[in-house]
Amino acid sequence: MKKNKLGVPLNEVFAGSEKDPQWAEAYAKADIEVRLAIQIARAREKAKMTQSQLARAVGTTQSVISRIERANQNLTVKTLSRIAAVLHATLVIQLRHPHAYK
Repeated sequence: MKKNKLGVPLNEVFAGSEKDPQWAEAYAKADIEVRLAIQIARAREKAKMTQSQLARAVGTTQSVISRIERANQNLTVKTLSRIAAVLHATLVIQLRHPHAYK
């Protein structure tokens, strides 16, 4: 008998996490790949899209989207731009000095 593979919605995974100071600190210190992975996965879920649907719309495969959402894929600006467009988001890339706004 084949088991059904069910995922856990991100809103359940992160329920209340942002309010936890330790989680917020860890997220702030996480590499950009991890922060992007979380943002992309959340935006995809908000758009009520599966990884396969996003992949088709972006012009890639579900396995690439999966790797992106696991922060295990080297992203190009072009791919990020396509993902942002499909998810009706604005892609903002900037360089900042870490102490510029303190």
